Amino acid sequence: MSSMYDLLMQLPVFQGVSVDQMTHILEVIPFDFHTYKVGDVILNGGELCPGTSFLLSGRVCVETPVFNRRVRITQMFDAPYTFSLHHLFGAETRVHSTITACSEKTGIMQLKKKDFIRILQENDVTLVNTLNMLCTRAQKQHKAIDFSGETDPVLKLASWMLAFTERAAKEVVVEAKESDWCDMMQLDKPSFWRCVASMEGQHILETENGRLKLLDRYGLKSLVGSKTTQK
Repeated sequence: MSSMYDLLMQLPVFQGVSVDQMTHILEVIPFDFHTYKVGDVILNGGELCPGTSFLLSGRVCVETPVFNRRVRITQMFDAPYTFSLHHLFGAETRVHSTITACSEKTGIMQLKKKDFIRILQENDVTLVNTLNMLCTRAQKQHKAIDFSGETDPVLKLASWMLAFTERAAKEVVVEAKESDWCDMMQLDKPSFWRCVASMEGQHILETENGRLKLLDRYGLKSLVGSKTTQK
């Protein structure tokens, strides 16, 4: 039990739950455990969200199309990680991302929606943790909207990258056509590429076959902070 408890306690949903509470959850809630091989699809984008899934071992690739599929964000996550939670509630209950196993013996623990709701109803700690996760996601993307009217192209791109990517991601690549980047950022082509070159010079991003690869998330956050402080 102690090893399972230690593993689950690394997941944000269960942080702060006592050993006795976790023991009770494991005794009364049916968890499904699955193992996937490299390349196996765990969850397809467009499917109805079946519940909450937790990565317990290995690595997954999360590919998310945004802005009417004009932009594709690819992120890698190592265990422990929680996914599909953000589509469990609300009007849009189809998952946007396709999740693929990127390591042998990728271990996934799944909870049906009704069972996850039962945990939230019976345990205040998991309820608060879940609300914090949902609110943080919503607030991040709201900030990106706030910056959409900015005239500083570097601030626009940097805030967008922060809002639509995850802090826990080990690798982040964003791919879009040049024309789509310019439409989304409301910039002409020379301004967009000057912005990218500036961030490359600070070793925050690099271009790879037309894709933008995030190298330094801390540097990206510091850049946004410095530019917003100046205002």
